[in-house]
Amino acid sequence: SVIYILSLPLIPFIPKKKLVKSQTKRIKFIDFYKDFNKKNNYYTDLLKKFNYKFEIVETNPYILIYNISGITQFIPNTILKFKYNNCKLIYTTSEYESFNKKSLCRFADLNLTFQYTDKYNNIRLPFWVILNVKDLKLRRNNFSKFCCFVYSNPIKHRENFCKKLSKYKKVDCGGRSLNNLGYRVKDKIKFQKKYKFCIAYENNSQNGYTTEKILDAFLSGCLPIYYGNPNIYTDFNKGTFINANDFKNEDELINYIIKVDNDEELYNSYFNKQVISNKWLSILNDPEEKYFKLIADKIIN
Repeated sequence: SVIYILSLPLIPFIPKKKLVKSQTKRIKFIDFYKDFNKKNNYYTDLLKKFNYKFEIVETNPYILIYNISGITQFIPNTILKFKYNNCKLIYTTSEYESFNKKSLCRFADLNLTFQYTDKYNNIRLPFWVILNVKDLKLRRNNFSKFCCFVYSNPIKHRENFCKKLSKYKKVDCGGRSLNNLGYRVKDKIKFQKKYKFCIAYENNSQNGYTTEKILDAFLSGCLPIYYGNPNIYTDFNKGTFINANDFKNEDELINYIIKVDNDEELYNSYFNKQVISNKWLSILNDPEEKYFKLIADKIIN
């Protein structure tokens, strides 16, 4: 990375080379998570669905699809542009840093992020959509315990809320963060099925930033206590989770949780409802799949 930085001033602006089109597009993936399958994943499945011809390669790609999980987050944009100047650049991420000042999105030909904007040729593709979940209803589990908290990263606002709620009743923490079980949970969904509530807090509160955290709670059949995307109701229906953003402060939020905990009728009122918002239901259930066809077309063409 030192070599990159020192050489940066010497690299002039280089116009993008004209791509040589071919019937079968050569695609390379870089900097996805550790177990990412380059040949079988959400993007390849999407292209197969709409009958696009492509092959996955490591050299001479026509299309480069990159994430922020690895070395690209340390490479200056100019270097990335220079190294892959003969490629179509597609940036995709579920991380909340996606549009910061140093973001890799600014050099991409197409961005697939959680952002609502169409700036930088962005199409909104929140992480939970990639999980291919639709027609999901919140079904109450047969809980035996109060509340769970399963996280690895020690995010301050999340841990502080967990500690505060624990003053009312014990919150079982099964991840590395605040662990009080003596072991780490291996199957998060299975573990959460034992709980009445689940703390589903994002790492950050930013418009559009909706990850799998609230979805994991829905799939577990426990009532999510959510914090994150201020516009979460564009993704999930109001009345299927407790939204921290609807309260003035944490004290007011915890008082409401206590109320729900002690009112069975109120608690049950959150269940047996469609959790996906009407907006996304119309997209996910569109027989022509126009939204996803557009993404596939933008990737290839």
